[in-house]
Amino acid sequence: MLFRKKKKENVVKGWYDITVDQFQRLKGLDLKDLDGQIEAAEILLGIKTDDMTWVDFCKELRKLEFLNNEMPKTIIRDSYVLNGRKYITKANLQDLTVSRYMDFVNIAPKGELEKILAVFLIPEGKEYGQDLEQVYEDIRTMNIVEASGIFNFFKVQFIVCIKTMKDFSVEALRGNKELQGLVLELMESYSMFDL
Repeated sequence: MLFRKKKKENVVKGWYDITVDQFQRLKGLDLKDLDGQIEAAEILLGIKTDDMTWVDFCKELRKLEFLNNEMPKTIIRDSYVLNGRKYITKANLQDLTVSRYMDFVNIAPKGELEKILAVFLIPEGKEYGQDLEQVYEDIRTMNIVEASGIFNFFKVQFIVCIKTMKDFSVEALRGNKELQGLVLELMESYSMFDL
């Protein structure tokens, strides 16, 4: 009896199958350009295109048509399991420590999603900042839909928080225009509107 070798099934079938790591590797690719399409196929489908026929490549590329659709929206959960480890979502900005806040405002503009999310996803039973390399590695395996949901949730909260603090500062520092200007300039540098 002959046994057929089972064809390896491609894992990426939709947005929920793309990891943070894969998504970050896609950044900057022009998916309308053939070179960008080839690289995206290699990243997401795990194929090597050098020895493929054009027809086979086109068949494989059709599997990525979902990229033309907007990424789905999702709500954040209280916890996530990443690589078998449970992470608690610290979702209340009022409980954000100064060190986590400063890490967020310094890291967010750089776009390193795993480091941004590490501010809000804390390993169960650990403190913020412990085992950060492991945390980053686990977050890189998270699907991009959930990761984007967390990021966007905190981005909106942060924008509202900065606006509230800005309004408060303008009122509180009304008598000191120089200090008022300095505080407003500092707050606007952390606005996050450009992310």
